[in-house]
Amino acid sequence: MTDIWFEEQDGSTDYIPQDPLFRCIKAERHWDAQAKLETSFCQLSELELLVEKICVQYPHPHERLDKLLDAFYTVWLFSGSDQNIPEYTLNSVCYVLNMRSGSPTALAMILSHLLQRAEFDANLALSQGEVVVHVAMSNDEGYLVDPNSGQQNWYIVPENDADADKNEEPLELVMGDEAVKLYLAQQKWAFIAADKFSHALSCVELLMDLIGDDPYERRDRGYLLNQLNCPKMAKEDLQFFVDECPDDPTIEIIQHQIAELADHNNILH
Repeated sequence: MTDIWFEEQDGSTDYIPQDPLFRCIKAERHWDAQAKLETSFCQLSELELLVEKICVQYPHPHERLDKLLDAFYTVWLFSGSDQNIPEYTLNSVCYVLNMRSGSPTALAMILSHLLQRAEFDANLALSQGEVVVHVAMSNDEGYLVDPNSGQQNWYIVPENDADADKNEEPLELVMGDEAVKLYLAQQKWAFIAADKFSHALSCVELLMDLIGDDPYERRDRGYLLNQLNCPKMAKEDLQFFVDECPDDPTIEIIQHQIAELADHNNILH
């Protein structure tokens, strides 16, 4: 994937710092100083305890998966949302843990985490451009779960690759850093769409912590800095993008923006 770091969770040695869901929860403090991270971690811990109880009751993997999905969607009442709520809110894993409703990515991150807690090989995946939860039952078979509804699709990898549908887009697993990048990239664009430029800038900075001096993130940071009335720094970022990606189809637009910023600086001086 292209455009798509944290210390140990306070108060618990059970949390693994590298877990994508924990990292995304903690990331929200970067753009929301009032985010109640402790509440979110407590809500998640309560769900983990319920998962452990189900695991004890249902040791058989297929039955255990059915019971966990049933609990997630019909008992704990997680679901997709068709309400008129800002996209950046529905993307928030903290919001979804509290309200039990949200975007496919946020739901998939929470569901895959809980399934991993139940000792399933579960991860986010992209299937035909949509975020799903991939649950591998073996090397050759497993489930694709719709994070909005919990609907399961069973798959089996053909023994003969010639039997596979060559026109079907391959499944892309999204694990570890890639899951965090996906979450931050979606939040970035949701914040930009809502004109929350300082929030989007926080997402860009976190993305750059993960992927380094990426020219496309520098381009986006330049755009945001310009929106936040920081023309000098914006010009530097946009010029970096032009120098690194001279063949990009948007290069003329970026060069025009650089010229406007240069004119603005000349007027000020």
